[in-house]
Amino acid sequence: MTRSELRQLRNAFGTFLTGVTVVTSRERNGIPRGFTANSFTSVSLDPPMLLICVDKSAESFDVFTRQPGFAVNILSENQVETASLFASKRADKFEVAQWSGSGTGNPVLAGGCAWFDCAREQVIDAGDHVILLGRILSYEYNDGLGLGYVRGGFMSLGMERSAANAAGRSSNVVVGAIVECKGKVLLFEDPHTRILHIPASGLRGSAGSLTRLQSELEKLEIKVDMGSLFAVFENEKTGQQSIYYRAKVDTDPARDEFWGFETIPWDRIPPGPQTTMLRRYIDEAGRQRFGIYFGSDRDGEVETLR
Repeated sequence: MTRSELRQLRNAFGTFLTGVTVVTSRERNGIPRGFTANSFTSVSLDPPMLLICVDKSAESFDVFTRQPGFAVNILSENQVETASLFASKRADKFEVAQWSGSGTGNPVLAGGCAWFDCAREQVIDAGDHVILLGRILSYEYNDGLGLGYVRGGFMSLGMERSAANAAGRSSNVVVGAIVECKGKVLLFEDPHTRILHIPASGLRGSAGSLTRLQSELEKLEIKVDMGSLFAVFENEKTGQQSIYYRAKVDTDPARDEFWGFETIPWDRIPPGPQTTMLRRYIDEAGRQRFGIYFGSDRDGEVETLR
């Protein structure tokens, strides 16, 4: 397959919502190793078994396919930073993260929803990956909500429920997205006033929806990958509910509507929620630490996904 075809296949796989795990083990000398994975599946209750998939090009491939066991840590909804940490090539992962050893010595991360300590049962060749089948020796879990991953972005079930509840209280809903492409954001222009606004559906009286927003963007040949929630708020005067997401465009469409962070004409954006959202997005993008705003168009709080 060509690189473009592989990317399209990856995008298709990415439409499937999964949980997020960190798989851990130890080298023979005791050094802990771990990586973020969403290719986790329960296999059997009796005997208790699970599987994960490991990329053959992974630096820790030999460790996980040769050591006698491994642990699977299911991350909670506030562990986005942990997921990003173990998806990186940083050498100090286990110095940054809090963890303890399982009964067999495999690292168990603090703060997760569940963990499973496993003995390596079988390694099955599967193209550019291997399937690592594990027999569960011990496990623990709690009542926390898990971290989700879909279309290249993390999501929190608890916060998504809050957005759904907000939308369910009224048909007067705006659904929008801050769409970024290589350090630029998409802003549409009102042809009469030249005022710029963030892409959204439901601005002209009809109820907005994520499906309608995506459809409107696709009509303009702008194909976006929707990410996590970014803001949920209510207009104090009208009661209108607004729900905004983060979104990405992989390929620069070379359109005039995309503005660089440093070139946004702030005088053409009305003061209020849109200006606040854009400035917060630029700040959080620089730190790569996003949060979700809940409140009104005047006052609220940002809940940071840690």
